[in-house]
Formats: sequence, structure tokens, C-alpha cells
Amino acid sequence: MIHRDYLPAIGLGFTQIMGYGTLMYAYAILLPAMAADLGLSLSNIFGILSLGLFFGGLVAPLAGGLVDRIGGRWVMTVGTIVAACAIMSLSAVKSVAGLCMAIFLAEAAGMFVLYNVAFASVARLDLSVPTQRSISIITLFGGVASTIFWPVTLGLYTAFGWQMTWVLLGAAFLITCTPISFLCLRGAEITPDSPRRDTAPNWPELTGAARRRGMFWMVVSFVFSGYLMGAVMTLWVTNVQDLGHSAVMAALAGALIGPFKTVGRLFEMLVSRMMYPLFTYALSLGLMLTGFAVLLGAGFTLPGVMIAAALYGMGDGIKTIARGTLPLALFGAKGYGARLGWISFAQMSVNASAPFAFAWVTQAYGGWWSFAAMSLCLCAALATFICIPDPRRDQDDTAQDRRMSENS
Repeated sequence: MIHRDYLPAIGLGFTQIMGYGTLMYAYAILLPAMAADLGLSLSNIFGILSLGLFFGGLVAPLAGGLVDRIGGRWVMTVGTIVAACAIMSLSAVKSVAGLCMAIFLAEAAGMFVLYNVAFASVARLDLSVPTQRSISIITLFGGVASTIFWPVTLGLYTAFGWQMTWVLLGAAFLITCTPISFLCLRGAEITPDSPRRDTAPNWPELTGAARRRGMFWMVVSFVFSGYLMGAVMTLWVTNVQDLGHSAVMAALAGALIGPFKTVGRLFEMLVSRMMYPLFTYALSLGLMLTGFAVLLGAGFTLPGVMIAAALYGMGDGIKTIARGTLPLALFGAKGYGARLGWISFAQMSVNASAPFAFAWVTQAYGGWWSFAAMSLCLCAALATFICIPDPRRDQDDTAQDRRMSENS
């Protein structure tokens, strides 16, 4: 019997499958087809998506702030309705201006329904389940989005064309996720200053100059590690085809990313009480970088691209959890929703250019070099991660200084 306090995380997990499947992964299949019909190049249409992601980043702080003020129930419910309508409107696009309007609306609405808002929403609920555990559960479900939606979207496109596919995806998102968001976020809420019933670890927060330094380096590392995320979601199939594989095999390899995201998240969830989020984040970067090393060295073979997808998927799955738990561990629960919103704004302001930038690299130099550029971003993320201060070490140093002064 599932404890009732787990139901919000389980429900939001299902909405993340639908949300990322329709608002992110479907682009990889449908945008190249739309580009052909609209007379656009691959880099042109992914450039429009990049602008849409940037616009979505602009509204992310608003979404997080609204969750802090009124809770996530109405934020996510209304956001779901608007996002579904925007997805369906993509079916009627006949010009570049119409495409821009539809993608801009979809990506802005996505900021009210995807991970950051879901994390902040469960953090507001008065639950006996630790917030870190709820975040792990939400991402555990969301990991299968690519596994489901890349093959499904490809099948729908093959059978009905891109116009009807957008209609079907939007309608499915509306019908399933609207009632879930409205019902699973019912219940008592707390303010950040209220005592919680959960059993979250009593980790120290960063203070003073270390707090500002920690925020800066964490955001910089998040920007680098997240820069390739949108590119992988949208260009994986195209780049893997450029390595010599068929579209079906590229989609099949990409479909492995989802289950292995779930494997990584399941591992994190099982040992999360023993893993400090800084270690979780470092582990995720190491796995992702290893996956790209395999891809660059053996991606021309089917086993190579499959192993690379599995390693990348595990790392990216764990990274998504760290993206929610690390700010909570370093800076505390007060203003958590708004903080996630501003972090998302900073990330997306830069990362919005990723689909266009990597699409240009693919178009100019090929898929292998596009993947190589992505791996360099991970190297930069790992280098800047080292600069993030650990509040536990600062606490130990303070305690040691206190003991030395008492003994002297």
C-alpha cells in the first residue's frame, strides 16, 4: 500500500513524462519535418527553438515566485492548459511568424509545469516524505519520457504527418495532466519558515561570502552541464544518423537514455540518505562525460552508441535530481521556488542558444564534432564544480577553530 504522502510525487512524475515528452522530446522528430515544409534549414528552425527556450527562461522566476506565494496547484494546472493549447497550435503553423508564436508560448508555459515548478510545489506541501525523496520520485518517472515519446512521436508522424501529431500530443497532455496537477497537489501547505514534518538531513547552509561564491559557481556549473541537454534532446537522432546509423536505430539508441535515467535515479533514491548532493552532482558529471567518451570513440558501432546512451542517461538522470537538491542543501528552503526560477533563468538565458549552436556545428562539420563540442561543455562543468564551497567543511573548520580557541 502506497503511503498517501507519496501520491503528489507520483502524480507529478507522470506529468513530467507527458510534459517533457511533448514540450521537449517531440521536437527532435517533428522540427526537421516542419523545416522541410516551411522552407527552413535545420539551424534556422532550431534557432527559433533556441529563442523560445530563452523566452521561457525569462518567465521562470515568475513561475517559481508564484509557487512560493500561492503554492503549485493552480500554477501547474493553468500552466498545463496553456501548454497543451500551445502544443496543438503548432499543427496550424504555416509561416515563420506563426512558428515563433507557438514555440514561444509553449516554452513559456513549460516553465509552469516542468521539473523546477514540480520540485518547488512538493516542497510547499506539508508531507512526511522528505523533499529530497519526493524530488527523486518525480524524476524517476520523468526519466522514461524519451523512451516513450521518441518512438511514439516517430510512429505518429509516420502514420499521420506532423500536423496531426501535434494535435494528438497536445490533446493527450491536456486530458491526462490537467486533472492530475489539480488533484495531486491538494492538501495542507507550509511556508518556508514553518516547521516541517519531514525527516530531511540537517545539512548546514552556506553563509556570508561563501554563500555568494557558492551560488555563482553552482550556476556556472549548471549552465555548462545543462548547455548540452537541449541539444541532446533535439539533435540526438540527427547526430547519430550522421555517425552512420539509420533513423530507426538512432531513435532506438536514444530510447535507451530514458530507462537508464531511471536506473540512475533509482540508484540515487535508494542511497540518497547517504549521498550529499555535491557528491551526487559530481557522480552525474562523471557518468555523462564517460558516456560521451564512449560515443566519440565507438559511436560508429551499434554497441558503442548503445553503451554511450546508457551512461549518458544514468548521469543525466542523477543530474536532474542534483539540480533540485543541491540548491536546497546549500541555501535552504526559504525562497526555494524563486531561487530555482532564477537559476533556471540564468541557465536558459545561455542554454537557449544550444539547439541552434549545435545544429550549426552538425550542419557545418557533422554529428561527431557536434558531440565533441558537447563533451567540452561537460569538462567545463566539472572544472567549475570544484569551486563550489562545501558548507559541511566550513562548519567543521569553524568547530575546529572554536575548539582550538577554547584550548588556548
